[in-house]
Amino acid sequence: MLGKDLIQEIDFGALYREQCRRSSFGARTSADWDRRAERRSRGEGDRDYDRALLARLDLTGARTALDIGCGTGNLAIPLAKVLRKVHALDFSPEMLRYLEINRKRAGVDNVVVHRLAWTDSWKGVPAADVVICSRALGVEDLRGALEKMHRKAKVRCYATLHAGGSYLGEDVLALLDRNMEPRPDYVYAVNVLYQMGVKARVDFLRSRGGLGYASAEDFVGAVRWRVGALSRKEEARLRKFYRALPREADGRRRYRHDFEWALLAWEKGPR
Repeated sequence: MLGKDLIQEIDFGALYREQCRRSSFGARTSADWDRRAERRSRGEGDRDYDRALLARLDLTGARTALDIGCGTGNLAIPLAKVLRKVHALDFSPEMLRYLEINRKRAGVDNVVVHRLAWTDSWKGVPAADVVICSRALGVEDLRGALEKMHRKAKVRCYATLHAGGSYLGEDVLALLDRNMEPRPDYVYAVNVLYQMGVKARVDFLRSRGGLGYASAEDFVGAVRWRVGALSRKEEARLRKFYRALPREADGRRRYRHDFEWALLAWEKGPR
């Protein structure tokens, strides 16, 4: 008889929650994401990522999908063009408003929208062949979220999480007078899934992020959105940094840096 593996005695969910508590990158509300919806709808900085992720999805045998944290439809709409039905779930009403605009523009009518948060009941959301959660696992209860995904899947699941603890480039981090505590990255999810009896495959997506900012205040505001209040010295450094960024044809200055995302994939086998 095989004894108990010591890894099962580690509470990765508790470690994850503690790292969230320590992190300098706070949780975001639906109102926070409402303010990002227009920019997200333009697909700024996301096109490379979206293409890379869509290319990795195995839709063999799939007719339906559930896109958790669907945003403005960057994945849901392309998926709707090749599947029978896509359920798109998000807690931001403004994101979903832009999704409806983009859906109509794309001429697809097989996207069903659900305005729900992770903590809501998903009783009215049907199970789907493929369940996808793209960069939307910023939750307090990681195991609860992964179990929710797993229950809703008929065939397989995909989740992308940040590889590394910061959403800012090293050049911007160097301008801040503080030690930045990282966000918990994908390793926590891999281990939580393992303790759930799920052996997830892990791959990596690398993309070049690039957002345009119309003014120094716009750029400073974007950093503040990530890390909270800034000192006057930090704001002054960020404005100077912004003025040195290359200017695009539309007059905005563009900040680019590399992102790495972990893609976790697993099949829905018997539990």
